[in-house]
Amino acid sequence: MGFKDFMNNQWPDQCMGCSIGKNDMVPPGGIIYDTKNFVLHQDPDVPLSGFLIAASKKHVRSIGELTLEESTELFDLVYKARVAMKNICDINEVTIIQEERSGHLHLWLLPRYQWMNDKFGNSLSNIREIMSHIKENLKTEDNLEEVLLVAEKLKQDFTK
Repeated sequence: MGFKDFMNNQWPDQCMGCSIGKNDMVPPGGIIYDTKNFVLHQDPDVPLSGFLIAASKKHVRSIGELTLEESTELFDLVYKARVAMKNICDINEVTIIQEERSGHLHLWLLPRYQWMNDKFGNSLSNIREIMSHIKENLKTEDNLEEVLLVAEKLKQDFTK
């Protein structure tokens, strides 16, 4: 059956990270930035402006499986993404998350907007609740347009 992203595009059952890394699927907003070993893109599941994924192009589970060169490349990408997010998004901070349960190495760069802190507090334990709220309440046409616009602005910031 696969997965439907927030734009209702159907994704195959295979590994989402590999599909993006091989250009078999394009996430909403497209690829924001592409390096030798990693891609940066809008999260395809949660329609939150500036919610970015830095994912490996190759199928690895852990940062520990990267070479030193690859890990340096990844954290250079994360640094540049964070700077771009500061330039484009009106955010308080960014929460960076990496877990090894998904089977494909990716880092979440989750922007923390003031409304999130006001409604849910500023705690890691509230992230799933925040994401559920966004998926249930922010799939509006206006918000989806804003998410795609921010993705485009982030792409432009990377080309400066």
